[in-house]
Amino acid sequence: MKKIILSATLLVSIATFAQKDELKALKKIYAKNEISEKDLEAYKIASDALQGLASEESDKVYAKFYKVMYPTVVLASKGAKATPQDQMNLYKPEFIQEYGTTIDETIAFEKKSGKKVYTDELIEEKIGFKKSITSLALSLNAEKKYKEASSLFYNLFLFDKKNDMKLLQNAGILAVQGEDFKSALQYYIEYSQSNYLNNGVVFYATNKETGVEEEFASKIERDKLISFNLYHKARDYKVSDDKPEIYRILALLYKQNNDYESAKATFAKARQLAPNDEELKKGEFDLYFSIGVNFLLEEDKLIKEINESVADKKKYDQLMEKRKKMFTDSIPYLEKAYSIDPNDQNTIKLLKAAYDISGQPEKAKAIQ
Repeated sequence: MKKIILSATLLVSIATFAQKDELKALKKIYAKNEISEKDLEAYKIASDALQGLASEESDKVYAKFYKVMYPTVVLASKGAKATPQDQMNLYKPEFIQEYGTTIDETIAFEKKSGKKVYTDELIEEKIGFKKSITSLALSLNAEKKYKEASSLFYNLFLFDKKNDMKLLQNAGILAVQGEDFKSALQYYIEYSQSNYLNNGVVFYATNKETGVEEEFASKIERDKLISFNLYHKARDYKVSDDKPEIYRILALLYKQNNDYESAKATFAKARQLAPNDEELKKGEFDLYFSIGVNFLLEEDKLIKEINESVADKKKYDQLMEKRKKMFTDSIPYLEKAYSIDPNDQNTIKLLKAAYDISGQPEKAKAIQ
């Protein structure tokens, strides 16, 4: 029995030493300024082996850290030969989100353990990574590659979503410019449901030297510079004041993606917040008018079929009934459009016709 216990203890000890060796090898390669193909191969082997060996919390944290960092080590190994496409291949949403999460988890663990191994480096790396992607996104925007720039801003948001919701807003704006309406809808839905839109505050103050109002990351930062007499005229802006405009864009994106029910509900929310906003009125009017018109798209074709079916009474009656239903179905939407803008002549014309064809002549006469 003692032999079995000793054997088990020995195996545990060997595994412990093994994982420490793997960690040492990974740390050594990760710290190198120049990484060779041989280093990459050794890094991958050690990282893969460590996944099955790590048992203590510390080892598990660093096992995950080195595994997630492998693509960045590959990119670093290319040095000056790394191309923009190499960067784009790395900046995939899944990697960037995991990369950001792993950095935060590693920093949190080192803070808890009281042993800084990578904390200072990772804080700098996080700042540098954001600058790198932002620079690339801005250059793509300047080249009018809006869809690609939008994707990078969204990836950057995933990397640090706790701290910068404006990245998500930028992603949405550029997706609209790039006519990537499906992605734009996703981004605006996420932004519209965020705590930032409900409770966020933007902090401003005016630079005394330049006279230009500037935005600050936090109230503490702004107030500190005001205390140094470098800034004055502090101003706080509630992000929730943007809700009507955000909902307007979101409603238009729902419409663009043929989700008319969501578009109607979103316009209704926006109008409750800003009932007299002319852009909102126009957007809601266009929505209801468009839905109403959609019921009538086959009018010309149907009229032609009706004229050709005069001799066939049964078919003629069926087609006439179909036309009546078509106009009847359009009425609620045309009525809503008319209630928003009673002066639009196209709406008046179509609504009168719809009332007449559906057998409501008294309503048709009541419209001026």
